[in-house]
Amino acid sequence: VHPRMVRRILVTGANKGIGLAIVRRCMLDHSDTHCILACRSIQRGEAAVASLLSEDPAWKERLTVLEMDTASDASVAAAAATLTIQLGASSNLLYGYVNNAGIAAGTLAEILNVNVRGPRRVDCHFLRLLDPDAGRVVQMASGVATFCVSKCSDERKAFLTHPHGQDWASLDSLIEEVLAYPNGAKDLAPNGFGPAGYGYGLSKALLNAYTLGLARQHPNLKINSCSPGLIATDLFGDFIAEPFASWGGRAVSKILARWLAGALTPDEGTVSAMYLLFSEELETLPSGRYYGSDAKRSPLDVYRKAGSPPYKGP
Repeated sequence: VHPRMVRRILVTGANKGIGLAIVRRCMLDHSDTHCILACRSIQRGEAAVASLLSEDPAWKERLTVLEMDTASDASVAAAAATLTIQLGASSNLLYGYVNNAGIAAGTLAEILNVNVRGPRRVDCHFLRLLDPDAGRVVQMASGVATFCVSKCSDERKAFLTHPHGQDWASLDSLIEEVLAYPNGAKDLAPNGFGPAGYGYGLSKALLNAYTLGLARQHPNLKINSCSPGLIATDLFGDFIAEPFASWGGRAVSKILARWLAGALTPDEGTVSAMYLLFSEELETLPSGRYYGSDAKRSPLDVYRKAGSPPYKGP
């Protein structure tokens, strides 16, 4: 592939789980791609590359590791500067990127910082590096967001599902409101938010609202969010383990086993992200949409089971 024809794709949280699976799928299915694994740890990123090269050593020239912690303003800014120096000064260094890095366990502040403010940081520094006429952004959301929104008060639901999304100032103001709750996640329900999975569901609902607003601000780009489905990853384990943290071994093991029995593999969880990165169908479709794990459009406030008809609403 001629260097000028290479499609460079950055994936955050790419050293394991769905992020690594997306990189692998790019290597397998799209020979014109070069993937940049954005990871908090260079060592873990290099280990991930080594695992990929054990499958096909020929991928070596198509893989790069970039140190980046999406929870840190300074780290994201430094990563963007490093990538610009490495690849040159043109305005279209990237074909697309996937905001995949996320956490399901931790304090409410930590979850919102990584899952909502993290993608925002990346967008602030990397949108300018995209091809201005064909760039693609994939925000990794979750079906848990729809469960959260479905049980919200009418006022909260209207905010989180507005067809035009929300601007960052409005979202940041809501985040600050939530972070001021004296009892953290325990105060979400009394303040009109549905079951939020200890903040995880709310963080992904906010990410969806942000994505819709961002897409309107950048009409020439393809900016969408998606759910990977129920995936057997460390993040999934953290999410379902959190409510049972005070329980003892055998009970927890049975619960985890029952949940994991229906979970998809990370590779199976790449379907929607790969569609949003590469499908030519998106060239004629509106941007700023949320897609389910089967790569079909889905509503923001009602869970749509994979395989059911796509959402047709506003």
